[in-house]
Amino acid sequence: MEAILNVLSVTQRRFEIGDPSSVSFARRGISDLAYGVGFSDAVIGKLAIVVTECATNQLKHAQRGELLVRTLTRDVTATAAQSVGYGIELLAIDKGPGIHDLHACFVDGYTTAGSPGNGMGAIQRLSDELDVWSMPGLGTILRVVVWAEAETRVPSCAADDQGPIFYGAINLPLQGETLCGDAWTCGYADGEFVVLLADGLGHGPLAHTAAAAATDTFARLGTSNVVEIVEASHEALRPTRGAALGVASIPAHDTEDGSIRSARFCGVGNIAAGVWTPAGQRHLVSHAGIVGHQLRKAQEFQVNWPHDGILILHSDGLATRWDLSKYPGLAHRHPTLIAAALYRDFVRGRDDVTVFVARARRAGDA
Repeated sequence: MEAILNVLSVTQRRFEIGDPSSVSFARRGISDLAYGVGFSDAVIGKLAIVVTECATNQLKHAQRGELLVRTLTRDVTATAAQSVGYGIELLAIDKGPGIHDLHACFVDGYTTAGSPGNGMGAIQRLSDELDVWSMPGLGTILRVVVWAEAETRVPSCAADDQGPIFYGAINLPLQGETLCGDAWTCGYADGEFVVLLADGLGHGPLAHTAAAAATDTFARLGTSNVVEIVEASHEALRPTRGAALGVASIPAHDTEDGSIRSARFCGVGNIAAGVWTPAGQRHLVSHAGIVGHQLRKAQEFQVNWPHDGILILHSDGLATRWDLSKYPGLAHRHPTLIAAALYRDFVRGRDDVTVFVARARRAGDA
């Protein structure tokens, strides 16, 4: 068995943007987060400009929006030693009029709001990674990543989403809570990419404890057997209030003979999962129950996994009646943008919410 690389969820912080004072609040909060993981003053200064431009663009064009921010980690090689580099991922999400000419907006001087027109160009120059999706009438979503130090911008090994599977997630607690009762984790084992999503019952600290017990079990097992992971989590969660749980596995690489590959899933409770392609969507079935307390059956389901497939898992903090075909071009953007669009338009607002999206890395992906 190949070694599993575990990546644990980091809950995002959410900043509502609705007036000029909220821009300053977001800038200070995100700068404090960057300082806490070792960003230099110079890089924090760059990040502060990016935050300001993203937020002021939302006020100018959409009147309001939100910024979601989390820390990223990446394994890097510094001289002969291995170390961990830190980054900040910033999502700027709004429901404004959208951008009519996405390419033109990155040219300095282009504006539709009577401003100098340097904002998007500045964001592009100051970020280490940038992806954007926007359509007229459907709003705008930007993903910006700034790394703490120059050497972390080039990965020395697979880490975060630098492997053959490209993925991203939204993970947010119920408003008013500091701990999220949802958690996700993912990694590689046995030639497969495996992801676990746990939704602890209720919300708050006790739900967080239950979800964390499931991610700890995943890390300990290091297997791609989705049924085994669910059954082991059931035992590990007995002392907790329990959780809904979904575990999915997709091939990490194409087969040499071109044979049909499969996505596998084992779920218990209200974790929705499916494989989306331009031709349609295949839902994956979860059994009723509570992992840790009521598990009648852990059963694996399989569907075909085409090269253009997109795997989507989410907790019941997100409504289930969504269709990616309503978002032209979004399926080709970074998976985090897909997760952000679904969160923006379908969040229920009365529970923790997690949306996880993964697909095979394609030519042109960062």
